[in-house]
Amino acid sequence: MTLFEGLDLTQTIAAISTPVGMGGIGVIRLSGLKAHIITREIFSPKSPAASLKHREMVLGDVVDPESHEIIDEVFTVLMFAPHTYTREDMAEIQCHSGRVVLERILKLLLKHGARLAGPGEFTLRAFLNGRIDLTEAEGVIEVIQAQSEASLKMAQKQLHGGIREAIEPLLKEINQILTYMEADLDFSEDLGMDFTPTWSALWEKSAPSLFHALDRLMEGFTTCQMIREGFEVVIVGTPNVGKSSILNRFLGKERAIVTEFPGTTRDFIEEGTLIQGIPFRIVDTAGLRESQDPVEKIGTAQSLHKKRQADIVLLVIDAARPLDEEEISLLRDAEKGKTIIALNKYDLPRKVSLQEVEEYLSGSVPIVEISAKTGLNWEKLTHLLVEKIHANEFNQDIQSLIPINQRHFQLLETAKDALSRFDAGIKQNLEEVFLSQDLWEAKRALESITGKTPDDDILSQIFHNFCVGK
Repeated sequence: MTLFEGLDLTQTIAAISTPVGMGGIGVIRLSGLKAHIITREIFSPKSPAASLKHREMVLGDVVDPESHEIIDEVFTVLMFAPHTYTREDMAEIQCHSGRVVLERILKLLLKHGARLAGPGEFTLRAFLNGRIDLTEAEGVIEVIQAQSEASLKMAQKQLHGGIREAIEPLLKEINQILTYMEADLDFSEDLGMDFTPTWSALWEKSAPSLFHALDRLMEGFTTCQMIREGFEVVIVGTPNVGKSSILNRFLGKERAIVTEFPGTTRDFIEEGTLIQGIPFRIVDTAGLRESQDPVEKIGTAQSLHKKRQADIVLLVIDAARPLDEEEISLLRDAEKGKTIIALNKYDLPRKVSLQEVEEYLSGSVPIVEISAKTGLNWEKLTHLLVEKIHANEFNQDIQSLIPINQRHFQLLETAKDALSRFDAGIKQNLEEVFLSQDLWEAKRALESITGKTPDDDILSQIFHNFCVGK
């Protein structure tokens, strides 16, 4: 059977499952019909009485059968189908880490009948063999890529079937309605029975909960994306107010060039960081001012675009110089609920007061006096950022959040649109044969989320995001 071009899923596969490099332990894994045979051919236990039992780790050497050269002292464990990650026979060899020793053992395994695994092929086999559904397979890579405690919790929920548990009750209700609709279409004349009142009553009872459940799942998408990718904080202001210094202090390193000359930053710089366990993407932008310089004009346009897209706007004002017209304009445009104002350079003599800034604001916007140079009130600024996150709709309880991604969201939208057409069709007295098509479309969309109706292109896209060896 071939799902991806060049990948024969009946062959035994092998791959290095740990990052290649200097370290204590490296792991090579195999899966397939010949996994145990190939492993026994190159592994020599230290004890002649040792037997390789299910999940029993044995100390020994990897030996080249032709040259009789010992390549490394290793631990080896066999795992017997179906009680394995892939539901196939599997083996793992734990050797000393390091590029040369790992590659030599892998080459020996390939020489004795295994082939190199494709990206994510171990997890692909787990999915195709029914051990996990498609959302759980996606959860594997979410766990690997988690950048914060929140994203890890969300990924673990996905890995343990959280999405499937949310989808299955919806499919059950749709299937029940479809059963009576199909019976009405296929057997009503032969049996002399009308099933329309039955499925109509079921729909009337189920519709509110179906739409509510779909809305709840889709509403969590924005939060899920932000937890995965980080909340975007865009630093804006006129030139030379200290935006790049603020970025550097957030990151704890000299990421952006800082000079006393205005216009040093001509393009935006974006970096990720954790603040109180929450992932943020901090964006330093070009200074906002009127300019005839074509490069600076492009930078200004980018800054305004990033400002509109931002989850939080950190508007920086230089407190060591009087407000100019461009800063006053920025203050008047400050969006309530999205903006935090940082009065920077408070280590220098002050030329701007809190009261003066507040005069130009159209609503209540948090203001904090800081010094990016000395770190004055830095904890207060970071607290305001976290507080802003908790004050917005992002503050869903991670424990109750169903982790969905862009693929899930689009399929949920498809299902909802199909159910909406179904509901409208009932009110328009459309024939059952047309109504059922909408219900079938909703069913197929929901089944595609968990992979009950897999699409080769979608599977390729998902599993090619995996590293080789997972």
